[in-house]
Amino acid sequence: MTLTARQSQILEEVHRTGSARVADLAVRFGVSAMTVRRDIAVLTGYRLVSRVYGGVTLPGTVPLARSATRAKRQQRNQRLSLGMVVPYLTLYYWYVKQGAQAVAEECGARLSVVVADHDDVRVQVERLLDRGVHGFLLTPPPSLLDSADASLWLRELPVPAVIVERRPTPMAGLDHLDRVASDHERGVLKALRHLAEIGHRRIGLLACPTPTTPWIVKGFDTAAALFGLPRDVPRVTDARYEVEEEIDAFLDSARSAGVSAAIAHPDGQASLLLQRALHRGLSVPDDLAIVTYDDDWGYLLAIPLTGVAPPRRAIGRIAATRLVGRLREDGEHVPQELLLLPRLNIRASTSGPQMSGL
Repeated sequence: MTLTARQSQILEEVHRTGSARVADLAVRFGVSAMTVRRDIAVLTGYRLVSRVYGGVTLPGTVPLARSATRAKRQQRNQRLSLGMVVPYLTLYYWYVKQGAQAVAEECGARLSVVVADHDDVRVQVERLLDRGVHGFLLTPPPSLLDSADASLWLRELPVPAVIVERRPTPMAGLDHLDRVASDHERGVLKALRHLAEIGHRRIGLLACPTPTTPWIVKGFDTAAALFGLPRDVPRVTDARYEVEEEIDAFLDSARSAGVSAAIAHPDGQASLLLQRALHRGLSVPDDLAIVTYDDDWGYLLAIPLTGVAPPRRAIGRIAATRLVGRLREDGEHVPQELLLLPRLNIRASTSGPQMSGL
């Protein structure tokens, strides 16, 4: 058993006083609270200390001779506590949470879910660490995954984590973390292949600026190259959510450009596009075929929308399975990036009243 100088000093402090606060230790050593937690995680792994809310204490006994292998075996047998951090309280992430919850229930783990925006995500992660979670399912803002500086605190996490529905850039330096995500580019490609096969050539895009939108644009670019689709069609990627004036403006430009089909993201945008098109006297799908991307509830509309459905429950299930396996595995950890293919559900808004899936 080898401890760093700082870990040894933390252990000495806990032996001297019986407990210590993470914030006080961070100030004393001039490091971040996350770094202190990593040190505490090492000490906890050897059963030299016990984590408590906001700090660390001595365990009931301190078995200094206990091997790390035995400690890991006992950790596998205790009830796991998993933390899940999502960016929005939406139906999309409700499905992801359902998948993760099913795995937690199967293995007797506890799943704690919190919603955190860009400014709050680190605070929520640290609160869950103080509560003693063993690992995380994280969906951070994309801005935290595009550079080494922005992702520094993620690299300092003292427990394993799986990145969910995000794909960090190589510059982020997070190659040690597993990630599970939908392959949105391939999902859009499926939709555009379907539209091209039923005769559409001029296909527009109406999307709000979400983390999914850049991948939708990549799918459009890939499809244009594969199927020879024209590029001089309206592509709106910064539309405000459910603003009638912007959707009317898109319809004006789409009709002027001879657009016969459109992909809209998310479902609320697609729903209003359908409503405004019908209000103008257009026929769907004869005058304008519509595909929604996300497919949360577009199938419930008067004209059910063909939709690209990311595998949200499967994302949560596979990510949680990977995290539990990471917490219980011995030996070398080999990080994985898993991309799951969305499903295309064909409905009346593109090809009449049939329903099928691709």
